Amino acid sequence: MKKGHVLLALSLAAMPLVSAQTALDLPSTYLNNNTSGGANNLPPNVQGSPYLTDDFIRGTVYSEGEKPYPAMMRYNAYQDEMQVQGSGGITTLFKRDYVWAVLGGETFRIESYETGSGERQGYFVELNPGKARLLKRYRREFREGEAAVSSYSQGQPPRFDEETTYFLALEGSPAKEVKLRKKDVLEVLSNPEAEAFVQENKLKLKSEEEVIQLLNFVNSQ
Repeated sequence: MKKGHVLLALSLAAMPLVSAQTALDLPSTYLNNNTSGGANNLPPNVQGSPYLTDDFIRGTVYSEGEKPYPAMMRYNAYQDEMQVQGSGGITTLFKRDYVWAVLGGETFRIESYETGSGERQGYFVELNPGKARLLKRYRREFREGEAAVSSYSQGQPPRFDEETTYFLALEGSPAKEVKLRKKDVLEVLSNPEAEAFVQENKLKLKSEEEVIQLLNFVNSQ
């Protein structure tokens, strides 16, 4: 990680912790008290935002076997954290696969996924239930600013670039990144019936809706 990225990550965690419970009575057992979230000390001319929404909005936190709790939350797509605003400040949800959040009408879950360097875990938006699921991942990548190299050129301010990627998760296996296209989706599914369904229904699998239509068929088998 570049020095600038390290400093930015540290600054994003430089706000006070919440007390034992938030103003909306979210139990402290759901909260990660080793990090505080938030964002400050960003360059004054930074473009974009590390957050999916800058404001905290009302959502719901779920845990297996427990009642749901309301909470004021926002997703930090740069640090991959679900931040919670309480009476004492900002903290984050524990990254556990049995704790998930519904925010802005989307379900954010911790999922295992494949990377070039091995298996990792992170937040994904679950787009459909079942043994075969389409997952969406929101990311914000910080780019350092660039000074003008001459009086005839123009510098670039620091910025957060937005990125959305898709993954397919099959039961019992880490999710794999796919492009929304027929070749990628069918390769991961490796299912002759799925191929026949795509051909019969003339699906191009270039949209979330068509991929979910296919996965609903696979999950019904």
